[in-house]
Amino acid sequence: MNKLKNIGISALAGTLVSLSAAQAGGVSVSGSWELSYTNLNDTKVSGNKIGMNKNISFGSSGDVSDGGSVTWATTVAMSDAAGLSSASMNINMGGIATLAYDSGTGGYGANAVDNVVPTAWEEIDYGLSTGITDVGRISKSKGVINLTVKSPGSGTGLSVSYIGSVGGAHVSDGATSGDTGGGRGVDVVVDLVNISEPHFGMRFGLAGEYEWKALTCRDKMSDGVSSSSCSVGHKDNPYGASSYFTMKLGPLSLGTQATFLDPMDPTTGGIKNKRAVVAGGALNFGDTISVSYGRGWDKYRYNNKVRGRYEDLGKDGEYATIQYTGISAAINIGPAALKATRNSVGGAGEAAGASGYGLDKHHSEVNLSIAF
Repeated sequence: MNKLKNIGISALAGTLVSLSAAQAGGVSVSGSWELSYTNLNDTKVSGNKIGMNKNISFGSSGDVSDGGSVTWATTVAMSDAAGLSSASMNINMGGIATLAYDSGTGGYGANAVDNVVPTAWEEIDYGLSTGITDVGRISKSKGVINLTVKSPGSGTGLSVSYIGSVGGAHVSDGATSGDTGGGRGVDVVVDLVNISEPHFGMRFGLAGEYEWKALTCRDKMSDGVSSSSCSVGHKDNPYGASSYFTMKLGPLSLGTQATFLDPMDPTTGGIKNKRAVVAGGALNFGDTISVSYGRGWDKYRYNNKVRGRYEDLGKDGEYATIQYTGISAAINIGPAALKATRNSVGGAGEAAGASGYGLDKHHSEVNLSIAF
C-alpha cells in the first residue's frame, strides 16, 4: 500500500517526564476499501450478498541507537462500530533476531504457516464454516510473545511463540486478561530450507504446538478419580504438528502440507484426532494476473465408532472424511485489485447431516479492493 503521509516525529521531552531519553521515528498511514459479492449454496439463506470492509492501518518505526529497529503497527476495522482489530510491536535486533508482541495480527509463529500452499487469493476453506485442521491456535491468539531467529540469506530458521492464556481478547495497558478458559500455550516453527529468489524458491519446514490446561482428566486420575467419570474438559494437554513443502519455478508455484492435531476431547461423541493433507498450485502472469487450484482432505477420528458414514463404514464408522476444493483468480492494476474464489466442501463437512450427506456445499465470492 502507498503511504498516505509520513511525518517525522521530533524528540519528546518536557511534560513526558516518565521517559528517560528522547524518542524519534516516523509514522505512516495506509488503508484499504473492499466491496464483495458472495453467493452460497442453495441450502443456505444468503440474504443481501453485497458487503463492504474498510481498514485503516497505522505504523511507526525507528532505529535503535546500538543497531536494529523498532516497528509498531495497528489496524482499525471500520465496521458499524469501529474497533481495534490487530496490533503488534516488533524489535529487530540487528537483522538476526526479532522479538515481537502480537495482539491479533497472526503473522508470527505457527499461525503464519497454518497453510502455506500457494493461492491466487484465498485458501481453499475460505468462507466455509468447516475449516481445514491447522496448528495456528496459539500464535493467532491476542497477546503472544514471539522470538524469531533468522539465518542470514535463507529466511526464518527458528520461531517460538508463547502466551500465558490462549483465546483472550485485547489487553489494555496496565490491565490483565483474567481467566479466558484457555491454558498456557507455546508453538515452534523450524524452517529447514527457505530459499526465495526472483525465479526460484523452495521452503521445507516443521511446526508444532502444545497447550497446558489448568486441569485435565489425567490430573483428576492422579487424585483418584476414574477415567470413565471424566467426560468434560480435556483428557490431557492438546497438541499438534505440521510439515510443509513449497517450490517456485518461474511463474509456477506448488505446495503441499500435512497436519495432525489431538484436541484431547474426552466426550463420547468427541473427536479423538484430526489429520489433514492440502495440496495445490498457482500460476502467475507477471505482477498482474494469477490463478490457483487446490484440494484438501481432512479426516476425523471419533472417540466412538458410530460417527463415520458411507465411504468409511469399512472401518467400523470410526472415521469421517471432509474434502475441499478451491479455485481462485486475481487481477492487480495499480492500487486496485479484482479477486474471485469458489470453494467447495463435501463429505462430512458443513453440517452435512442437515443438508444432505455427500452433497458439496460452496462459497463463491467476487471482491473489488482499493488500497491507499
